[in-house]
Amino acid sequence: GPGGGETTGCLTLSLTCSLEVAFILDSSESAKIFLFEKQKSFVLSFSTRLFMLQVAGWALRVRMSALQYSSSVSIEHRFSAWKDLDSFHGQVSTMSYIGHGTYTTYAITNASQLLVQETQEDSVRVAVLMTDGVDHPRNPDVIAAATEAKGHGIKFFTVGLSDIAQQSPNNAKLRAIASTPAQQFVQSLLDTQLEEKMLPRPSSEYQPIIQPPLSLQTSLSPFLLPMSQGLPGPPGLTGETGPEGIGLPGPKVKVYAGKSTIKSAVRSMIYLGEGTFTGSAIQQANQVFKAARVGVRKVAIIITDGQADKRDSVSLESAVAEAQGSNIEMFVIGVVNESDPLCEEFKKEINLIASDPDSSHVYLTDEFKTLPGDSVLWSYASS
Repeated sequence: GPGGGETTGCLTLSLTCSLEVAFILDSSESAKIFLFEKQKSFVLSFSTRLFMLQVAGWALRVRMSALQYSSSVSIEHRFSAWKDLDSFHGQVSTMSYIGHGTYTTYAITNASQLLVQETQEDSVRVAVLMTDGVDHPRNPDVIAAATEAKGHGIKFFTVGLSDIAQQSPNNAKLRAIASTPAQQFVQSLLDTQLEEKMLPRPSSEYQPIIQPPLSLQTSLSPFLLPMSQGLPGPPGLTGETGPEGIGLPGPKVKVYAGKSTIKSAVRSMIYLGEGTFTGSAIQQANQVFKAARVGVRKVAIIITDGQADKRDSVSLESAVAEAQGSNIEMFVIGVVNESDPLCEEFKKEINLIASDPDSSHVYLTDEFKTLPGDSVLWSYASS
């Protein structure tokens, strides 16, 4: 009956899978600060897409942790502290670059200990190690540490940070640390298709991490998701948060998907009453749209009654530019009183946000009670 299935690795009679993923970021002097920021961006984007994965008939339980390493290791988010994607993203966004020597072995042993002590033995344990393969001369045996971790059932992806990782001795080290086959578990941050290659997809060249009972006849990806029906469409998130503002809590952005849950989700929204972090909101929408189906029209509707808060750590201009580059069509509903002395500045801002032409993408009203929902729907349907 429900909840009473017997566990077989990641498989149970009730088709439940626990996926535990540890992201290990290189924060050493060899990585440089711009590569450290690039790693953070990858973790934020990929974790969102990974968290959104669902397969009909399966109950997928995903938790993630984050560590950064240099001459020491800092555990930024533990599995045991997992609440939701909001909290995880908040911790990753505020990680500060260390910039000392590179001791990858310590990172692997800390991540291994975290996975062994804070996750169930029958869960799928995955570590994503970001490194160029260049360690401090005094770094202990990294291959031995990885071998010991694999003995606990941990699957290792290695992600090279730059061209240095492609050099012969470094690439050999990354291949030795990673699980097999190398073409599946050794990746590069330079690869524009990195996330697609690491996400589950049907392909005969990839073998499952563990073999399910033959009676299920299920082909599994590196993350143990059944792919016989192809990649599922994106389901809902429990919500995520943008980067921390200066001296302020990070903006709270909730994300929902699925027609059956949208109305109830909107009705249950709680007023936050903080600054207008429009840039962060659009940036979060950009992240969500990365999991959109190929060839499907992407539309965002922004409702706002105030100019973007200058304290937002995300530039409104850059967030809008990213959305435009991703072919996201943006409608803006501005709630503004014409007598407001900042009315014209507000109009300029919403025109910046909206897609062209503004005449069919910008709608103004003087109060929330008269929001022009029907007009927006008609414009969307007829364009």
